[in-house]
Amino acid sequence: MTGVATMPICPRCHDTYVDGVVACVDCGLPLLPDDAPLPARVDRLLGTFDPVVADRLGGLLVHRGIPHRLVDHEGRTEVIVDREWADELRAELATSWGEVLGGLSADERVDLPSTRLRGWYDAPEGAWIDRHGRIQVDPAEDADRAGEPVRLWGPALAMLGTVLALFGWYAGRSLGFAVLGIAALVVGLLLPR
Repeated sequence: MTGVATMPICPRCHDTYVDGVVACVDCGLPLLPDDAPLPARVDRLLGTFDPVVADRLGGLLVHRGIPHRLVDHEGRTEVIVDREWADELRAELATSWGEVLGGLSADERVDLPSTRLRGWYDAPEGAWIDRHGRIQVDPAEDADRAGEPVRLWGPALAMLGTVLALFGWYAGRSLGFAVLGIAALVVGLLLPR
């Protein structure tokens, strides 16, 4: 009987390897035979929480049967879940955060850091149902800061344009500064804020 070639597979990232490789290069986990049942993928950040809150969330996720990992980083814990659950869980948590905190003791709640949603460092700004019936979440304020430098260009150009236009106007002889200032002012007013 001819042997069927098997390709070991990583239980976390589901990458396959040739025979002889015993651990995933990316995850470092021991590989499983390709016919072994694989756990669900756990690969999307749900959020960064205070360790006490992360433990509470871990218990809730275990109770619901949702695969997850808790990763500690210097006093903060990342909760990582299957990417198919991430958005729905973030929206659910954002709309019912009081219930999550309700499961903590009074002493545990007092020690939580003062964030918008106490104990959740990168909490979304809100959640809503879109026209297709899917739950959507606003990004956390920190996640939205990536576009912040672009929003500063408009006001900066408008301010510079105003200064140049006034300088050109009051200097009397500097028509070029006045025109350049007005152009910068118009461009600055048109850029998004």
